[in-house]
Amino acid sequence: MRNVFAATVATASLLLAVLPPAASAGAAARPYCNEKHPPKDRYYYKHKKHWDCVGEHLTCSKEQRGAYGYSMNHAPHTRRLRCVFWTDAYRWKPAPTR
Repeated sequence: MRNVFAATVATASLLLAVLPPAASAGAAARPYCNEKHPPKDRYYYKHKKHWDCVGEHLTCSKEQRGAYGYSMNHAPHTRRLRCVFWTDAYRWKPAPTR
């Protein structure tokens, strides 16, 4: 029984050593979220009617209240968020599906 457990642990450790970290996968998917954008020198920015590179559960600025945005931690335009009042402040929360 110990040999089976030892073999399973060894195999799992080899797999974890080969796989890339999850943080680098997200950064590679959205490289433009890692650099600041003009004119206000911020990581998030407005694109036509929505905001890009916003963080889920983070606070929103006054100009973002009620607006839609897309998460910086997911593939481009896959995780839709909305700036809503939540408990004590305006925050980015998952938007209802269309």
